[in-house]
Amino acid sequence: MSVTVSERKTYPVYILLDVSGSMRRSAPGSRSPQAAFTEMIPDLIMSLSDSPALSKAVWISVIAFGDRPELLCPMTSLDGPVLVRRPQDGRQTDYVAALRFLGDRIAEDNRTIEQGGARAGHRVKVARPLVFFITDGAPYAQDRYQLPAEWMPHRDRLVAPPVEARIATVGLPDAHPRTLWQIATGRPDGRRNAFLAQPGAAGDGLARSVVEVVERSITLSVRAGEMIMDVPHGMRRVDG
Repeated sequence: MSVTVSERKTYPVYILLDVSGSMRRSAPGSRSPQAAFTEMIPDLIMSLSDSPALSKAVWISVIAFGDRPELLCPMTSLDGPVLVRRPQDGRQTDYVAALRFLGDRIAEDNRTIEQGGARAGHRVKVARPLVFFITDGAPYAQDRYQLPAEWMPHRDRLVAPPVEARIATVGLPDAHPRTLWQIATGRPDGRRNAFLAQPGAAGDGLARSVVEVVERSITLSVRAGEMIMDVPHGMRRVDG
């Protein structure tokens, strides 16, 4: 007697959050971007988990980066409890270390997803990762700016076969537009999922807008099989 084992397509989602010193600056009467995102990311995960379709299709990991990358949440199915630790405070913004750390985790995370499917009694086809890169500055480490020639090879490793990650970059007001565009992926016509906050956008309102768009993007991207992301309120799309 043969047994048919079903196959399920599963989507790994990574949220990379800048925790450099500038992310802890706040306008009078509002929280810092780091504090706002640290509180809202667990709310985002809880909201996604409430969808029966997404909870079975999405696994998520949260990585903070400043002086060094820090794994706040290992790759975890939304179909179970998802725990996100609070990040340590950073000072600088090491893009090389962050992108290299992400690239080094993907193969292991894919195995974790496949093993989870095996325990549940089905095969898993792991989709291309969805990566949301949230930052408020330019690449800066060891007290100097990092050149594109230093971090681009790690970005290119992520978007090349076999990984072919789809990356959206979300820059707060002081982020470097060209850097956001270079890291993001998009369409063959050059339009990329790179977004920059308008001058004056800050605080909880900006963080909430970003989190809401990330939630919508994950929902639509899983349904469509490709990254779909709207422009967050208070932001603009960055052109190359």
